[in-house]
Amino acid sequence: MRWILAFLVVLCAARAESDGFARVSQSLSPHVHLVARPVATNAPYEGNSIVIEQTDGLVVVDAGGAPPAGEAIVRQIKAFSAKPVTFLIYTHYHGDHNLGAGAFLKAWPHLTIVSTAATRRAMTGKPMAYIKTYGQDYAGEIEYAKKQAADPALPHEVRQGWQQLVDVGASIVKGYGALTAYPATLTFDDRIEIPDAQMPVEVRFLGKANTDGDAVVWLPAERVLCSGDIVVSPIPYAAASYPGEWIGVLQKLKEFDFAVLVPGHGEPQSDRAYLDKLIAALTTIRAQVTPLARQGLSPEAIVQKIDTEALKATFTGNDPWLRTLFSSFFLTSIVKNATAEALGQPIVQGTS
Repeated sequence: MRWILAFLVVLCAARAESDGFARVSQSLSPHVHLVARPVATNAPYEGNSIVIEQTDGLVVVDAGGAPPAGEAIVRQIKAFSAKPVTFLIYTHYHGDHNLGAGAFLKAWPHLTIVSTAATRRAMTGKPMAYIKTYGQDYAGEIEYAKKQAADPALPHEVRQGWQQLVDVGASIVKGYGALTAYPATLTFDDRIEIPDAQMPVEVRFLGKANTDGDAVVWLPAERVLCSGDIVVSPIPYAAASYPGEWIGVLQKLKEFDFAVLVPGHGEPQSDRAYLDKLIAALTTIRAQVTPLARQGLSPEAIVQKIDTEALKATFTGNDPWLRTLFSSFFLTSIVKNATAEALGQPIVQGTS
């Protein structure tokens, strides 16, 4: 309950924010803290950061998606702890979880960056090529958002959603104007541990899910599980995901005896209800897409043919703006990926 109240307190102010990289923090357990965007569905859609207090230092999971995001997270960390960050863990290669790492290296130059080997390959290859033009690309998105926000034919909630992007647009374009990727200096394939008498940290690869190298972080001493974008709430994110294998990884997450699950985006969770919702959604999509894909229909045609109204209602409550995000973040990509899966085609990282 305490994290729900914390997010509600900042909700009104966050809707009117002009700095897209602002962060708020809260304690999840005695030695675990969350640093996050005030509202997960407000642009820019950047991931959660989790700070773990060990005896002599801090372990941080994910670093924000731009230099000013990293700087904001570092300020939050220094406000509640004088300990140095000794390890920075990337849950996956998506830039909104790691492009703020430069601020961490400036503050704590001797820290070790940890990821799966697959995530490091992605961060040193084509999937990260977009960062060279990301600021320019976002400038075009802002112009599109301005037109949408002024369109009287759109529902009020949708125009408000686009307007929020316009309001933070200048800060986003500036923040994404000069990006550098900082790949891991320590990688693993299966699991790695950061021992500590007080707060041991276990980092595991459970299989392909949202990407080909998703890491989860398990804190057994206080029963906190950090999922990265394997779980994103309230709207899942699909991009170049692996629908069938993703279901299997979600089932493995359910086996952890967690008191708190921290998703890659969105509010912490204390039960398995949302995991079940994701599993049901992926199962439903695959069941509908597979026969149509094998009939030769394109992903675009399949999206128009399958029944997704129940899924949209489940994740969005029929909020018009959340429905827009559901189509953009999840539906289009998951149908494309399920089509590829049904046809035995490779899912290429860095595509949506």
